[in-house]
Amino acid sequence: MDESDLMAAAGLPAEKAELLRHLHRFTGERLEGAQACRARAVAALEESRDAEADLHAFLRECWEVLDGLAREVNACMEHLFPDAGLYPPMEMTRQCTFYVLRMKLHERPDTAGHPVSQLLWQQTRDSPAEAYRRLSFLYNLSLFFPLSLVEGRLPGSADLPSTVRGLLKTADVAGCEAAEGMDAILRWLNGFVQECYRRLARAIQSDA
Repeated sequence: MDESDLMAAAGLPAEKAELLRHLHRFTGERLEGAQACRARAVAALEESRDAEADLHAFLRECWEVLDGLAREVNACMEHLFPDAGLYPPMEMTRQCTFYVLRMKLHERPDTAGHPVSQLLWQQTRDSPAEAYRRLSFLYNLSLFFPLSLVEGRLPGSADLPSTVRGLLKTADVAGCEAAEGMDAILRWLNGFVQECYRRLARAIQSDA
């Protein structure tokens, strides 16, 4: 679903619609940035150059896609459920992240059963996709640990030094070939974002 589809469905007041356009553009640019980082990392590996910096940037861009999507969801869901305690869109701060919004939507009785809320919870918490689990593991690791691509492979949980494992939530993520892992993350991320947009559009259209 492209920007025009989402905007046509939104039915938001002019000021909030303008904000949503900016948020939507941010999410799209971060997804494009992740794709560019993947290409640079793979090229570096093929030329036997260091690719760690590009991997680090790839993970950042991918996670900002999720945080950007969360702010779009917040803007639309707050319009549908103004009493649900979501962030006021015109007063949003950095606190409106993917993790926080997912929890807010799941914990509220009036939003927990919504198709958008269910998508966020099921695919990234209840029954997380393998690509999401790898992204979450590597992103959280990259916040404090220098990632290494040994023989062109993304590290798994078993590859970490014992001194580091206790700093992360328990995870059972296997290592894999870097290009394969990044491609899987991008495929999942793009599909997840598009499905979220479709559910948002249907929800807002049915409420109109």
